[in-house]
Amino acid sequence: MIQKNAALWVLFPAVTMSLGWGLRGFIGGGPLGAMIPGAMVALALALLLGRKTSLGFIAACGAVGVGFGGQETYGQTVGLSLKPETFWWAITGFAVKGGVWGLLGGIVMALGFLRERMRVKMRDVVVGVLGMIAATWLGWRLVNLPKLIYFSNPVDKPREEAWFGFLLGGVVLLGWLMWKGGGRAMLEMALFGLVGGGVGFAAGAAIQAVGRPTGPAPLVDWWKIMEFTFGAVLGAAYGWAGWRSKDVLGEDAGVAWAGSAGWKGLAAAAVLALVGIGIEYKLDIQFNYTIAGAVLLVVAMAEEAWAWQIAMAITCCAFFMDAVENKEILQGVTGYLFIGLGTAAVAWVTARRPVGRTMFLVMTWSAVGVSLVKVLAPPLATKFQTVGTEAVFVLMGVAATWWALRFTAETE
Repeated sequence: MIQKNAALWVLFPAVTMSLGWGLRGFIGGGPLGAMIPGAMVALALALLLGRKTSLGFIAACGAVGVGFGGQETYGQTVGLSLKPETFWWAITGFAVKGGVWGLLGGIVMALGFLRERMRVKMRDVVVGVLGMIAATWLGWRLVNLPKLIYFSNPVDKPREEAWFGFLLGGVVLLGWLMWKGGGRAMLEMALFGLVGGGVGFAAGAAIQAVGRPTGPAPLVDWWKIMEFTFGAVLGAAYGWAGWRSKDVLGEDAGVAWAGSAGWKGLAAAAVLALVGIGIEYKLDIQFNYTIAGAVLLVVAMAEEAWAWQIAMAITCCAFFMDAVENKEILQGVTGYLFIGLGTAAVAWVTARRPVGRTMFLVMTWSAVGVSLVKVLAPPLATKFQTVGTEAVFVLMGVAATWWALRFTAETE
C-alpha cells in the first residue's frame, strides 16, 4: 500500500540518506562507500511505495547508481572553498559535482523502479551502459583531462577530475532509457536528483567553509555537517520525485521473489564481491567503478537473487573491509574472520528473507554497528567530534527505524 503522507516522503528519505552519507564518510569512502546511502534511500522509497516485486533490483540500482558519483574528487575543492578569493568558484564546483552525482543516482534508481513498466531487457541495459562508458571516457578526455574547467587545486598536487565525463555519460544513459520508455517519472527522478544534489552539496560545502574558521572546531565536525547536509537535501529531492510519480513507481508486476537457500546466497555474494570490489580496487583507470557498476547492473538484470546480493553483500563487505583497514585490533586472521563472517551473515539473511523492511534494517544497523566498532574497538576514539557524530548516527538510525516500522508495511 502506497504511503499517502506527503511529509513522510520528504523526511524519511532525507534522514535515511543523510545517515547513509554520513556513514559513507566514516566507514566507507569512494564509490563503494557511496553504495550505502544509495541502497538505503532506494529501499526507503520502495517501502513508501509498498513495492513487492523487483525489490532486489531496485536496491541494487540505488546502490550502484549513487556509487557512480562516488568516484568524484572534491577534497581539494574543499580547500579552495576555505579561501575567500576562490570561495565562489569552489561552491560552483560543488554544485556541479553534486548535481552530476544526484543525476546519475536518479537515472539508475528510476530504472530499478520502472523496469517492469518499461519492459527493458538485458540487451537494452547492456547497450545503455556501454554508451554511458563510452560517453564518460569521451567527456573526461575532452574536458577533464586537459582541465578546461577545473575545480581542484591546479598548483599543489592537482587531482584528476572526471565530472564532465560522468555528466556526459549520464546524459547518454538517460537519453537511451527515455527512448526505451522511461517517461516522466524517470526524467523527474533524474532532474530532481540533479537539483537536489547540486543544492545539497553546494549548501553543505558553504556551511563548512563558513563554520570551520569561525565555529567551535573542537565540538563540531564541519566536514560531517557538509555530508549530512548533502545527503539530507538529495534524499528529500528523491523523496519528492517519488511522491510526484508514486502511482507509476509503485506498480507491481509478476510475483515477488521469495528467497533461496542460504548457501546459494553465500556463493553469489562471494563471486559478486570478488568481481565488483575486485574491479574497483584493481582496474587502474580514472573511472574504474563505472566499469564495475555497469557489470553489476547487467548481472542484477539477470537474477533477482544476484541483485539482492549486489545491494546488500557487496555494500556491507566493503565497509567491513574499511573497518579492518582502520583498526589495528582487526588485523590478520581476526580481520579476515570479521570480513568473512560479517559478509556471510548479511548474505545468508538476504537470501533467506529478501523483503524490503528487513533488508532496510539490516543495511542500516550493519553500517551503524560497524561505525560503533570503529569508535569503540581499541584504541578507543575519545574526540568529542567523533563521539558526537556517532551519537547522531545512532539517533538517526533510530528515527529511520521508527519510520520504517511505524509507517510502512513489510513486503512479502
